[in-house]
Amino acid sequence: MKIRIYNYGASNLYSIFSAIKKLNDDTKVVEELEESENLNILVLPGVGNFSQASKSIKKSREKILNLAERGTLVLGICLGLHMFYEESEEGEGEGLGALKGKVTKIKKGKVPHMGWSYTKFVKENVFFPKDIEGEWFYYAHSYQVPYDERLVYAFAENGGNKIPAVVIDGNFFGLQFHPEKSGKAGRKVLENVFTVIKR
Repeated sequence: MKIRIYNYGASNLYSIFSAIKKLNDDTKVVEELEESENLNILVLPGVGNFSQASKSIKKSREKILNLAERGTLVLGICLGLHMFYEESEEGEGEGLGALKGKVTKIKKGKVPHMGWSYTKFVKENVFFPKDIEGEWFYYAHSYQVPYDERLVYAFAENGGNKIPAVVIDGNFFGLQFHPEKSGKAGRKVLENVFTVIKR
């Protein structure tokens, strides 16, 4: 299975690369995207600022959207999930626009939302069996994506605020938490995704 981690200016590349490489040998970090390449999964990591990421990802916007349309799963982690949307309160610039709406500053609960949070799974999906009810995952963010019940498959509570934790729309699969920092639970999420994509 071919997995590529796109270096668009986000940090934390080594930890996500290391976590995925342990599960899938054909995993590489790339600086440029080849639209003609037959990718199974494209990963958008992880830690950084929306404005800077927007500038970096702009040149590859159409390539990413076209890859998703052709069947590549786009896995967005934390900032990568935020890049799915049109814009963010974190700064200027545009996201991919694959999902409608605006990423907003967390206004209720602890800011930044950092550390381990219990995450409740609210809908069954091909990636998550119905027997999964909840798990603890590691978070580190000050902004959150819109809570669209059609797209949210899990959430974490932060001072009474429901923070979307897993967002899925077509071939766009976003995680607000960091699976690479979430121990066995995070590894299990990645394993579930990779198992489904291999089929």
